[in-house]
Amino acid sequence: MTTYQHTITVNDSESIMLESALQFMIERCEKEMATNPRAPYYAHLKSAKAVMARLNDDMVLTSKSDFSV
Repeated sequence: MTTYQHTITVNDSESIMLESALQFMIERCEKEMATNPRAPYYAHLKSAKAVMARLNDDMVLTSKSDFSV
């Protein structure tokens, strides 16, 4: 199986949207797995949780305001 690796940069608004979308996907997959476990929900659930975990772990601060002057 071929594996691809992607690196993306998202701004604050995009990060909030991505987190919301992933949470929605996780909730949907968990609901489907509880009522009728089947593909592709198991794989999507696992992937969505992995991306959600990395979303905050890989965060890099690119600018900072200093109002303490």
